[in-house]
Amino acid sequence: MTPKSLLTFAIITAGLCLSATAGAQDSDAALKALDDALPGDLLHNPLDLEWEKRGNDLRTKIVDAEGPPSGRAVRVEVKKRQTRPWDSVIYTEIEDGVKKGETVQAYFWVRTDKAAAGRDTADIILFVGRNEEPYDYIISEDITPGEDWKLSSLSGVAGADFPSGELKVEYQLGRSKQTIEIGAVYVSTLGQSGM
Repeated sequence: MTPKSLLTFAIITAGLCLSATAGAQDSDAALKALDDALPGDLLHNPLDLEWEKRGNDLRTKIVDAEGPPSGRAVRVEVKKRQTRPWDSVIYTEIEDGVKKGETVQAYFWVRTDKAAAGRDTADIILFVGRNEEPYDYIISEDITPGEDWKLSSLSGVAGADFPSGELKVEYQLGRSKQTIEIGAVYVSTLGQSGM
């Protein structure tokens, strides 16, 4: 097995474990099992689908989903294109901090439910960065998910210290009128990058 397929297996197995355990009200043990299965140190609760939204033209709803291991996703409908991509976002806070030079890895489940007219995929920016001025980031990448569920990953190296409570993971959705579904997002620190 390749490292990516091993990681995919670990995330799926841990996600199924977390779903089953969370139903039994044992979320601390389930999160520990998930953290133990993933590389590095998990920075937040990845299966909390209670994302915040910012922007007037968004509608969100928790839906059943066949792709992510939790079996649930957040469906986000962007009703109209915005001036800037960050004018329509959904986000969740990352509890733990990251030190300058640490590599941060984000694994995420996402798919396009309905692309904008003339497109086959959604047009999104995945952002992992500071939730206040100066809005610097560790990861900020364009993603164009297809209709099928897929586990994808991005990584970056922190160029500054990000103390606890100052990080968020955010999907910037304002580039197009579109509908997407977002499953679990796993954000971990892999330690110092050796810069």
